[in-house]
Amino acid sequence: MKTTEEELITACKNNDSKAFKHIYDKYAPKMMGVCMRYMHSRVEAEDILQESFIKVYLNIKHYRGEGSFEGWIRRIVVNMAINKLRADAKKELKLMDEEELKNITDSENPTLNHDVEYKYSAKQMLDAIQKLSNMNRVVFNLAEIEGYSYTEIAKQLNISESTARATLSRAKSILKANLEKQSK
Repeated sequence: MKTTEEELITACKNNDSKAFKHIYDKYAPKMMGVCMRYMHSRVEAEDILQESFIKVYLNIKHYRGEGSFEGWIRRIVVNMAINKLRADAKKELKLMDEEELKNITDSENPTLNHDVEYKYSAKQMLDAIQKLSNMNRVVFNLAEIEGYSYTEIAKQLNISESTARATLSRAKSILKANLEKQSK
């Protein structure tokens, strides 16, 4: 007998660990891909994945069935990754100062997406994304992969919209240069 997602969620809300294992087995591979886009190494990604699923387990009783369950899990995973990067921010991340912002033009280059989409494999893209600095990688992922607006990114990362815009522009430039370097 095949169990529906709704039945699994209900069972998890009733502390059924076997049902949660089914949910984990179904969504962990996809969420590992999300973690890999945000973190520098597989070990860091695995840590975020595990912490995220602990949070899913502890909070599943709050899932109200609004939107997709996968989307709810994805939001937890993204937030856990961002929180980890924020915790490391004092050591690693530097935000651009206003002078840097003035010197960067917003190069929303539609050919970048076309070039990236057709010229490079998923592995090449992932490798290039992982080489970005934490801030560039997070802003790129939030904007280009998760579809967040500049306003949402600014709020999520506690930065200005102009910093989010400039960081995305810089991330795209660096990513494109890294991909071109890889293909030579």
